[in-house]
Amino acid sequence: MDLAEARERGFHEGVRHPWEMARVAVVRKLIRRHVTLERDAIVLDIGCGDTFVAEQLAADCPDVLFYAIDTAFTPELLERYRRRLNNGRIRPFASLDAIAPPLEAPVSLVLLMDVMEHVEDDSGFLAALLERPNVGLHTKFLITVPAYQPLFCSHDVFLGHYRRYSGRLLRKRLEASGLRVIDIGYFFFTLLPVRLVQVIKERLLGLKPGKISSGLVTFNGGPARAAILREALVLDASVSLGLSRLGVRLAGLSSYAICAKSAW
Repeated sequence: MDLAEARERGFHEGVRHPWEMARVAVVRKLIRRHVTLERDAIVLDIGCGDTFVAEQLAADCPDVLFYAIDTAFTPELLERYRRRLNNGRIRPFASLDAIAPPLEAPVSLVLLMDVMEHVEDDSGFLAALLERPNVGLHTKFLITVPAYQPLFCSHDVFLGHYRRYSGRLLRKRLEASGLRVIDIGYFFFTLLPVRLVQVIKERLLGLKPGKISSGLVTFNGGPARAAILREALVLDASVSLGLSRLGVRLAGLSSYAICAKSAW
């Protein structure tokens, strides 16, 4: 969850939105497919939000070091999360430069979970990451972004998005930054009609996107409903990822890419 959303919820977790839980399942599948995390491997979760993703992955990989980075962390929030996490394997920081002591081992994985759309110069942002110490040819990048610019709506405005991405645009920006794309595709195709209805409603009624809360803030379904919806979305993503291995690319509300630093 974005820290803006966590703040809207008063930092009270409650029942997690099924989309958020299902996205973690997608990340797990992609890591198993493309990344080997050895003991004491380093993962940078950049734009970590409320650390939910890092916490879930750390439960799967208790011997891996997770650095949870978010520029929205204030000193007060850092203290809050350090106390709540109480886990030396998950270390929150407000910037990469704030990590102390500096990293001494290569970074195995960089997570950018719905981050690029928040950055005006997304290719420049990625290029700067590739120049960081300990980010090398063996470092993998796992990236997710919201898909399709025509679906840009009030949800994107609330979260401070500059854009949404087609697969073609995402690949273009990644390669322009110096990344080599290993795998790319979409997931959550069943959510496309839901978002399309929202966009049509906003445009037909002449509503200008405003600063309203997102579904992750307003979701108030119980645990049973959340679990059912989560399983439906996990099945959705599993179908998309399975078909992608056969060369069939389904559309979806989100796009993903697995990348590595180009050797040239």
